[in-house]
Amino acid sequence: MADLAVVVPVLNEAESLPALLADLAAQEPPLEEIVVVDAGSTDGTLALLRAEQERLPSLRVVEAPGATPGRGRNEGVRATSATRVVTVDAGSRVGRGFVTALAAAAGDGRVAVGVSEPEARTAFERASGWFTLRAFKPPDRPGPIAGELLPAGRNGLCFTRADWERAGGYPPDLPWGEDKVFARELRRAGCELVVVPEAVVRWRPRGSLREIYRQYRNYGRGDALARLDRQNELVTFGIYGAGVVLAVLFALGSRTAGAFLAAGAAAYLTMFVLSARRSLGADAALAWVPPLRLAVDVAKMQGFLEGVLRGSRLRRT
Repeated sequence: MADLAVVVPVLNEAESLPALLADLAAQEPPLEEIVVVDAGSTDGTLALLRAEQERLPSLRVVEAPGATPGRGRNEGVRATSATRVVTVDAGSRVGRGFVTALAAAAGDGRVAVGVSEPEARTAFERASGWFTLRAFKPPDRPGPIAGELLPAGRNGLCFTRADWERAGGYPPDLPWGEDKVFARELRRAGCELVVVPEAVVRWRPRGSLREIYRQYRNYGRGDALARLDRQNELVTFGIYGAGVVLAVLFALGSRTAGAFLAAGAAAYLTMFVLSARRSLGADAALAWVPPLRLAVDVAKMQGFLEGVLRGSRLRRT
């Protein structure tokens, strides 16, 4: 596809990258340029990329040791002269018409946003995929993204170089949440974010509570550093703070506090189970919703506190 490049930042993706490269090589019409930016992999990713260049002439490899995902994307954009850029996360799979669908919707101030679909293999992954994509979030519908909703980078984006420049590029110093900040700055620069349902990105959800905890702890850190979703985080702190107070009162002998605590916790978790049931049906994954909700909340609160203590100064380069 003329005058368009796909940029993929990677770090230790030797296992997942071949599948994504195969998907990109199968795009129709063929891509003229695929730029993969390696942030200093130690698992053989770089050697794999060098070998892939032998059979995939459109593949360019940029080495950027220590790069954050945002800096990696910026380096990829700078490495190409294409006027339109599609970004895709490593670990994803895309269909044959993915790039064409995004490119057709981008331009004239519009930034095209793909749609994520989980490739879950277990009940836990079905539940974690629902949390990541659907938990009290509006469904992906064609057309502009309303309000202050910000798409995640895993959805895939297509934007023009001019829009990237107006938005100041991705924040290079932010280790998490750089995709949300970039989307916010695109909107502030006057761009319209438009969902393209035909541009589907498939990815495998986290497979354990430990992985989910680490994921959402990082999300919390990123939100604090980027000053995003602070109102939502404060609401969560308020809910759990009230729960701690009730638990202390119950421990001191207040049966009323214990009753309120039990009723409140049951109502809170049941709300998420009922919402998940509308998407998952009567699935074994529903049993994982309560522990996942608790793990996500605690992880985000911990990460948010760590991010606040660390402070934030987003440098634009």
